[in-house]
Amino acid sequence: MTVSLAILGGLLALDATSVGQFMVSRPLVAGTLAGWWLGDPGLGLEIGWILELFYIAGVPAGGSRVPETGSASVVAVAVAVSAGGLAGLALGLVAGLVTSELGGMSVGLQRRLVGNLFDWIEAGSMTAPKVTSAHLFSVLLDFVRGAVVTAAAVVVGSWLSGVLVSRWPLPHETTVALVLVGAAVHLGALLKGFGGWQSRRAVFLVGLVAGIVGAYL
Repeated sequence: MTVSLAILGGLLALDATSVGQFMVSRPLVAGTLAGWWLGDPGLGLEIGWILELFYIAGVPAGGSRVPETGSASVVAVAVAVSAGGLAGLALGLVAGLVTSELGGMSVGLQRRLVGNLFDWIEAGSMTAPKVTSAHLFSVLLDFVRGAVVTAAAVVVGSWLSGVLVSRWPLPHETTVALVLVGAAVHLGALLKGFGGWQSRRAVFLVGLVAGIVGAYL
């Protein structure tokens, strides 16, 4: 199962930049795909939309380094399915958030490696076959990177969740509140992109009140 999840993580890594950018690597889609593959698409969708709230403000434009969401969503769902229950959901989300940061760091290392490769090509005789080979190698490297990150995170995350799930100290209501507050903080970062506090304070306050009421209900 880890091998198939690694392949899925590698393919989703390609969608982020190297191939297509069809938005399949967004958490909402990637989480649902992982859940479907593991036999629980509902849980995959649930984790996907929660992670989407965490990462909706991040745009992978140009050479900016952003957390990698595709492989992270696969890991989050795999850990949640492995651990089970609400504690498993929370631990899966934590595993996904950590994986996304590690994945983003690995993307930076990959870019430096690819940059060195093309510097070497430019220093010598540049031919069409050589450039094509370099492009194909870069795509393959991205796939392998995503697959390795996914596989390693699934193995480590599943093991840790198995140890921690029985010791989860928080009750149901507190766990749900913790997850939603964490997502809401990241979602609040969108306020700046829509004019900031001065122009959107009414909308923000209405959303804040609705969130508090919804949490109590």
